[in-house]
Amino acid sequence: MSEPTPQHQLGERLAAWLRSDRVTSWVRTVVPALWSAGVAYLVALGLPNWLTEPANGLGQTAAVPVVLGAVYAGLRWLEPRVPSWLARFLLGSTRPPTYRQE
Repeated sequence: MSEPTPQHQLGERLAAWLRSDRVTSWVRTVVPALWSAGVAYLVALGLPNWLTEPANGLGQTAAVPVVLGAVYAGLRWLEPRVPSWLARFLLGSTRPPTYRQE
């Protein structure tokens, strides 16, 4: 059998990296954050002017971390209760990362 080409070796290394726990944990953080940003944006659109004007935009800024916490907790609660395709869509991956204990 012939030796793998450099392109094949690079492809295998890239595939292994994409399956790594580091990438999985990053994806499972970023995807819910994107959902949260979208929800926060929609919430901010519905806030009345009398609430947002005195805060000079602070209301929208403060909404993002609050919504992030709520959406992330909700998604983690939903994860074992929904089909795997929906969990993958909402969280970016159905495989939780594992962490080495030192």
